[in-house]
Amino acid sequence: MFTYTIKRLLQSLIVVWAAVTLMFALFFIIPGDPISLKSGEKSLPPGILANITAKYGLDQPTYVQYFRFWGHLFKGDLGYSYKNDKSVNTILHDGLSTSARLLFWGALLQLIIALTVGLTSAIKRGSLGDRIGTIFTVGIQGIPVFVSGLLAQYLFGVLPFQMHWDWLNFFKPWPQSWTAGVIPTDSWKGIILPALVVAVVDAAFIARMLRSSLLEVLRADYIRTAFAKGLSARRVWFHHALRNAMIPVVTVYGTSLIAIFGVAVQTEKVFSLPGMGSTIADSALSQDAPVVLGLAIVVIAFGAVVNLVVDLSYALIDPRIKIDSKAVH
Repeated sequence: MFTYTIKRLLQSLIVVWAAVTLMFALFFIIPGDPISLKSGEKSLPPGILANITAKYGLDQPTYVQYFRFWGHLFKGDLGYSYKNDKSVNTILHDGLSTSARLLFWGALLQLIIALTVGLTSAIKRGSLGDRIGTIFTVGIQGIPVFVSGLLAQYLFGVLPFQMHWDWLNFFKPWPQSWTAGVIPTDSWKGIILPALVVAVVDAAFIARMLRSSLLEVLRADYIRTAFAKGLSARRVWFHHALRNAMIPVVTVYGTSLIAIFGVAVQTEKVFSLPGMGSTIADSALSQDAPVVLGLAIVVIAFGAVVNLVVDLSYALIDPRIKIDSKAVH
């Protein structure tokens, strides 16, 4: 187990290095000049232009800039924005705090919705609840985030306000005070709608995956044997069937945690949240390489950690799975 963990960790580091290197190279392939961020449409005198170029090290060969970038990165320094000379560490800290909280609650709601709908549909197969769950999971996947976000704002914001149903109005400002970093202590309703919009898209797919996996497991011989031995339905469902059905679900959930970041960015734009949504768009369009690279490092590292945790969780979910480095190819 230890050897396998180290091997997977090294593989993750290689993936992070390759992905960041590719992102770095793209900024030298894409046409454009980041120095134009300083001047806009005005032309700068040659002396000022040379000073700005030297300040950011853009007068150095590409390989020198590349190694200098990694040298600063190992020190925890992501550099400064070409656009406003602001520290990239500060920009990411300000924006990622909102995005991280939205991701946390979105992922939590996603898991709750997926388990509830998936289990209900599998246990009550063919029932009205199963049909409603199937319609929900199929229909919700076809709705774009910007549509579901605007629809949620109307149904749980505009409409309750017009009908004077304040108890149903969840279109509130984003919380400003937090406990333990993720628990809102004021305006807690402000996090419900954005988190719900983030959660529902992949929750629908995970619920369908859980339903299919559970129905397949229930056809296994050991499940029939468990019922024949007189075990309660609850014990068979949750102790035997669910644990074995969770293997593919955990894989899909881990993948969705990485993809959910893109959904969160769109949601921030729809709800005008002070997260990374606008920062990503503005920095990419203006070729503000330090900001985009800093954000890419965070996302890529997060994805590598999630994949590693998913791989290691298989043995915890199903004790029959033994992780042996000699058996891993």
